Amino acid sequence: MSFYSDYPAARSRQIIADAIGLVLVVIVVAVAAAVTATIRALGAFGRDLEQAGIDFEAGLSDAADSLGEVPLIGDGIRGPFDAAAGAGASVAEAGRAQQAFVEAVALGVGWSVAVVPLVLLGLVWVLPRVRFALRSSRLRAMIARGMSADTLAARAVARAPLHELAAVHPDPAAAWRANDPAAIRALAGLELRRAGVRADALP
Repeated sequence: MSFYSDYPAARSRQIIADAIGLVLVVIVVAVAAAVTATIRALGAFGRDLEQAGIDFEAGLSDAADSLGEVPLIGDGIRGPFDAAAGAGASVAEAGRAQQAFVEAVALGVGWSVAVVPLVLLGLVWVLPRVRFALRSSRLRAMIARGMSADTLAARAVARAPLHELAAVHPDPAAAWRANDPAAIRALAGLELRRAGVRADALP
């Protein structure tokens, strides 16, 4: 697989683009992680609430157990304490629910912050780089199997921008049909450069 052009200027641009892309990926991941951590910090209230409920429930349960041992009146006294302990359990459950909600929000927002920029990076950076690598490797393989400059010149006539064709010959299609060796070689060079393959790769 050929990931970089044979031409120094194009290769330098690709390397710079790859470096920038990798830095952007690191930044996006770091920002997403920071956003997730910041939102998760809001779960501290839920943890405090849960702990307060647990402590409240435990304290009243202990008091109810102690008072329940009082002869004759123990059962009657512990009733209100048991009821209040149940309220503490409800508070603890509310704290756990708040933590679960904060965690869900943190993950959702964190993934959103990461996915959208990464998808954009994939479209504007990764996809073109993969297409270039596949095109370059495919063309090198075709040349190795005997593809001629004439075929590449025909492809360039059909696909190259007009200003590039005009720089090769005033009428590149006519020159190609006339089998002008210099024009054919130059037209093939346009296609080779687009794929990042040096002209001397042709036989």
